[in-house]
Amino acid sequence: MLAFPEITALCAGFLGVLGVVLAGHVGSYRGKAKINLGDGDDKELFCRIRKQGNYTEYVPLGLIVLGLLEMSGAAGTMAISIMGGSLVVSRILHPLGMKSDGSTSMYRFFGMIGTLPVILAASIWLIISQMPI
Repeated sequence: MLAFPEITALCAGFLGVLGVVLAGHVGSYRGKAKINLGDGDDKELFCRIRKQGNYTEYVPLGLIVLGLLEMSGAAGTMAISIMGGSLVVSRILHPLGMKSDGSTSMYRFFGMIGTLPVILAASIWLIISQMPI
């Protein structure tokens, strides 16, 4: 089918903004703490770096499998919308749940519990839809 993945594109837009916010969160603190490279054993900077790092570890794969699933036409608009919305909300919640003192809140848990199933479901859906019958 290979239609333009409109739902995934919308999700990518929201996630792009979030990625810039997380990068700015790291950069602004680097300037304030005068730490140009690494984390300087600063717990707050380390936490901010990991928030951004976790984002960059999961979002690209999530968008790729979601976009391919949408373009293949194997999943309907509702399924893609639910998975895409879940990915966006989960990626917003996850960094909100990470604290520099090492503690976490349920936001982090829901961030991961919403991210991983989306990636897994979209991946399995892609595999099944592309297998010759």
